[in-house]
Amino acid sequence: MARGEGEPLKAEDSLLTVIGNKGRWQLLTFLVLSLLGIPAAWNMLAITFLAPTGVDHWCAPPPAFADWSPEQWKLYAIPTTKAYDGKVRFDQCRMFNISYDTVPSGPVVRGPAIPEQELTASSVIPCRSWPVSVGSGTNRTYQYNETRFVDSAVSEFDLVCDRAGYVAHAQSSYMVGILLGAVLGGMLADWFGRRRVLLYGTALFLIFGIAAAFSTDIFTFMVLRFFVALNMMALFTTGFVYALESVGGPWRAILGISYEYTFAIGFMSLAGIAYVLKPWMQLQLCVVLPAVVFFSFYFVIPESPRWLLTQGREEEAREIIEKICRKNGRPYKSTMKVVDEGATEDEDEKVTILDLFRTPNLRIRTLNFYYNWFVNSFVYYGLSLNSGNLGGDLFVNIFIGGAVEIPAYALSTLALLKTGRRLPLCISMVIGGVACLCTMIFEKDVYTLDWPIVTCAMIGKFCISASFAIVYVYSAEVFPTVLRTTGVGSSSMCARIGSIVAPYVGTYGAQAYRYLPVILFGITSILAGLLALLLPETKGKALPDTIEQGEVFGTKLEGQAAAMTEKPTGEENRAYATDSMDTKL
Repeated sequence: MARGEGEPLKAEDSLLTVIGNKGRWQLLTFLVLSLLGIPAAWNMLAITFLAPTGVDHWCAPPPAFADWSPEQWKLYAIPTTKAYDGKVRFDQCRMFNISYDTVPSGPVVRGPAIPEQELTASSVIPCRSWPVSVGSGTNRTYQYNETRFVDSAVSEFDLVCDRAGYVAHAQSSYMVGILLGAVLGGMLADWFGRRRVLLYGTALFLIFGIAAAFSTDIFTFMVLRFFVALNMMALFTTGFVYALESVGGPWRAILGISYEYTFAIGFMSLAGIAYVLKPWMQLQLCVVLPAVVFFSFYFVIPESPRWLLTQGREEEAREIIEKICRKNGRPYKSTMKVVDEGATEDEDEKVTILDLFRTPNLRIRTLNFYYNWFVNSFVYYGLSLNSGNLGGDLFVNIFIGGAVEIPAYALSTLALLKTGRRLPLCISMVIGGVACLCTMIFEKDVYTLDWPIVTCAMIGKFCISASFAIVYVYSAEVFPTVLRTTGVGSSSMCARIGSIVAPYVGTYGAQAYRYLPVILFGITSILAGLLALLLPETKGKALPDTIEQGEVFGTKLEGQAAAMTEKPTGEENRAYATDSMDTKL
């Protein structure tokens, strides 16, 4: 049988023996489906621009003071407070407790006749709600500085002061949608096929995404964004599975990581889009409407032949396989075997998540990976969503944050193929954690664009992006075949918990102590890196199939496991390990 250039001598199943481990069709399909990563990144990180942190605000004036400039009003009605850096600023949530029935004549002077340091609780009151104008039925409580962010969701829904926590709620609810989308999307794709999920997922994503742009309150916005996340994750996961289930050999690991490149491109481009489209409604529409192009996937991409074969629809699958072979320049005959009989159903159907904890070595490694996945997601989204609090320019920070991911993925791919798993994972997480802690060395507003702080944070982002890519492959290799999907899937759930917690740490942690978020990011990352040293190295080793093999894998007893003596080694076995890889979304 003719082989493409560089084709492995052996494929891991009958389908790949016919269509090849990689070819023109697989690569083109991968490139098309990887486009899903761009809107996935846009919507994941859009909250940093839809509801940006640090928007300056103060108590709104009553209609009688409409002719006063903000500077005059603040001088007259707003008390000052001393910030953590020692600088005196106008209070953002309180005003003087004085009469505002009449506008004073003459030069504007401070409202109270007592010194600032002698103000008591009765001297100031929370911001009051006033009509926008005389006779107006619309009230407003706060006034915003919109020179940087015009008409954001913060000013639209007054997400400041006692309502500031809703920004964290909105992003965490989005992450919950991501969690459920990963689970439901995978189930629906297995039940009804990849193409149907791509079609209906696109339609629902557009419906909820467009509706979110016209939300009239923060609760409606949160609910609609939850469903945006659910459908976006279903699309992203289905595209990921489709792209990888028809490739084999080392290409699963390579394309599995390369699938993240478009996410990084979306990350970077979001900064430019948000810079041009300042109103939040326009930005929300812009990050959703381009998904219309995904409807074309239903017509240009056939149903997954592997899924059709698992459903017993071999005749349909063979029609698609024949076209794939023509595209890949490979011979095809109707007598060729494309489905393996007697697939390993016996042991796979018996195991549960509890089997990960029944034996001591496997239990310790499972908990180790759970913590590593949690920390990777926690730090990754903590740094990404906390870009506005790093100092410097938010747009520049987001752009750089996306740009550093591209070389990080390239480096992690090289590390996986050349050096191994354990040491690169340890080094990347320890250096990333140290970089996060180093941001505390420098004060804000001292250097241009706070470049020392941003540089340290971006080094941390680079390292955590690389470690995130490595831990996906690494965990899939350590878990034995019968528990691989269960192990990687449950680890991914721990990652989702990390992404749900991250917005709250960034919001409430900084309120308790300004360095608390980066301290938590740094310490948890360093600890995860050191714990990685307790895991077995997998490079160049035959991977475990059974629970017994998984228990002795990487120990002195490994050589005594007779069942492993006949196993293939190298990337052929390892390719299967990445078959159930998820993505950091």
